Amino acid sequence: MASLQTCPEHIQSEGTDRKMMMERSSAVSRLMAGVLILSLCLPAVGRAQTSDEYPRDPDIDIRHYAFRLILADESDTIDGVAKITVYFRTAGVSDFTLDLIGRSGSMNPAGEETGMVVESVLREDGMVRVEHEHEGDRLRIGTGEPSTTGETRSFLVYYHGIPADGLVISQNKFGERTFFGDNWPNRARHWLPSIDHPYDKASCEFLVIAPNTYQVVANGRLIEETDLEDGTRLTRWFEEAPLPTKVMVIGVARFAVQYLPVTGGVPIQTWVYPQDREGGFESFAIARQVMDYFEKVIGPFSYEKLANVQSRTRYGGMENAGAIFYHEGRGDPVSWGESLIVHEMAHQWFGDSASEADWHHIWLSEGFATYFTSVYMEHFYGVEQFREGMAGSRQRVLAYYYGNPESSRQRPHTDSPLVDTTIPISNGLLSTNSYQKGA
Repeated sequence: MASLQTCPEHIQSEGTDRKMMMERSSAVSRLMAGVLILSLCLPAVGRAQTSDEYPRDPDIDIRHYAFRLILADESDTIDGVAKITVYFRTAGVSDFTLDLIGRSGSMNPAGEETGMVVESVLREDGMVRVEHEHEGDRLRIGTGEPSTTGETRSFLVYYHGIPADGLVISQNKFGERTFFGDNWPNRARHWLPSIDHPYDKASCEFLVIAPNTYQVVANGRLIEETDLEDGTRLTRWFEEAPLPTKVMVIGVARFAVQYLPVTGGVPIQTWVYPQDREGGFESFAIARQVMDYFEKVIGPFSYEKLANVQSRTRYGGMENAGAIFYHEGRGDPVSWGESLIVHEMAHQWFGDSASEADWHHIWLSEGFATYFTSVYMEHFYGVEQFREGMAGSRQRVLAYYYGNPESSRQRPHTDSPLVDTTIPISNGLLSTNSYQKGA
């Protein structure tokens, strides 16, 4: 993820030599071994004092989400059916709980009440209704009968409502209606019944029915596009790799789409507003080079495809798995800096494929994305680019530590550890600690 305030400009290539590449690859290999050690050691320290008090359920594991969503132009109401496939680790489980924000009297700008209403919950086998209770942002679902160890069951949640957040329904900079998922950190619960926390990851699919004036992009590979007789289009995307909900999204808008040559077996795409086609296609063409480099230096890409998408995200860039969303941008022609694209693509390995189990270990996501951006810059533009990147990070860490006015906009504490369990689960986690100190 990148701040909206900092979108680095494109850097012209100066080249580097093969020896430097081999040395850096060796250094990265050593680094990855260190990451494994850290990932094994740090959570034990963090759990003792963490304020990430999400109510984990050790008895279940969500294995798959299938979301069927109907979107319309006449209203911001979404009609949804969520199929939740649950693996039961223990016997005797009689209920489990998901996150889903209900109605609470809050209104959107149009004066409509926001929040989701659950109509019914069924067990898929036999289509039998089960008990459910929806209070606040928690949806408790009865299993119908106690579970057995190792059993898998699927439940269907029928719901509707106007999301106050999470699925951003608005107009883009050209005044055209759009729908964009923007879940980070825990805003998926506004529109998706789910375990809205990175400790539980699952494969997912989105089946979206929307007016046929729109195109739909989401995680995974495109399975189906069918124009229906009522002027709507059914679009289905499927992602087989397990994801945290923070990076499960859809984007629904009028797009220009470019299919770049497959790189390392990975389909690469660009999705931008038609008015920004020229600048968008030019900006995101660098993705093939970035993909090729990171697959060689880090490892195989985990997802069905990579799409770089112009969107209404509140961030400069948001690393949704296989469907990165970038703020829609300004200027003509619009462009996105190479460093931003590299940072968000690095997240596909760190933050998406390897995810923090506790929110306060977010440095494992942002720190490594920041570091690997500098590693990439060294390879293509020379060692001075890497040194400048690390020196810049060090300067920002020191400024943050001493309460520099620049850092006071974030959190001006002079005692600020890398894993700071006092910060609420919010954008406050996106500090110099997570990015620059992590790097």
